[in-house]
Amino acid sequence: MDKTKEVAIDINLSNWSIKLKERTRSRMKLQIKLNQIEAQAFKNFAEVVKPDEISDEDFLKSIFKMGLETMESKLMNAVEKHAEEHNIDLESLREDAGYDSVEEMVADSAKADENDEN
Repeated sequence: MDKTKEVAIDINLSNWSIKLKERTRSRMKLQIKLNQIEAQAFKNFAEVVKPDEISDEDFLKSIFKMGLETMESKLMNAVEKHAEEHNIDLESLREDAGYDSVEEMVADSAKADENDEN
């Protein structure tokens, strides 16, 4: 008989206090403050998901990295969909612009757009 217990975890990101500080030497500090309920929810999540042989710090790093990779993948899918819908050959653009990969070209384009907004 399967004795799997379903655990509901409610983490409301809109209530989080997040601070991002630019530091010297091109570094930054990211701080996330959780209230008591959110902290307990995260501890419960980690208890269920985190392998014992991984430190809490490495677990947090892997969650952060997986989030970045997921966002990057969604961005690339959106770029590829846009290119397909508008008959744009990304490989030709990459070659003409001198990039090693389409991902590098998209990342530079996103940085340029961000700089234009500032």
